[in-house]
Amino acid sequence: MKTPYDAALRVRQRELDEVSSAIRTEAGALGAVEQERMRVAAALVHEADLAATDLTLVSPGWQRRMRGERQALSARETQLQARLDALREVAVDAYGVLRGIENAADDYRAEALRDEAAAEQSATDDISAAAFLRTLRAR
Repeated sequence: MKTPYDAALRVRQRELDEVSSAIRTEAGALGAVEQERMRVAAALVHEADLAATDLTLVSPGWQRRMRGERQALSARETQLQARLDALREVAVDAYGVLRGIENAADDYRAEALRDEAAAEQSATDDISAAAFLRTLRAR
């Protein structure tokens, strides 16, 4: 049964789908940044181990660059996490509004069914009353 809330439901569902898609995108980017940060950290540990065994392999410039890259990746990870948290809040709000509209549509349908049942009962009562009156008049 169609309700006056159907258009609003479709709009809100689309908005929720868009937010969900954005969350998936941000979560994927966050995962990629985290993996890259872990790769850089592992490379730094590996180089430090190599440098500990042979001082000719020490490369302060490379280590400085990798530490800077690790810091930049950590900052990017923090930004992505903040955006992801904000998107999740938007999704929670959108879902709440969607559920509210769905409940209103369900209430509308239930009310329409009650009205229909009351009309059917009224029609049945009228038919019964008319039949009863006919039997009284026929006597």
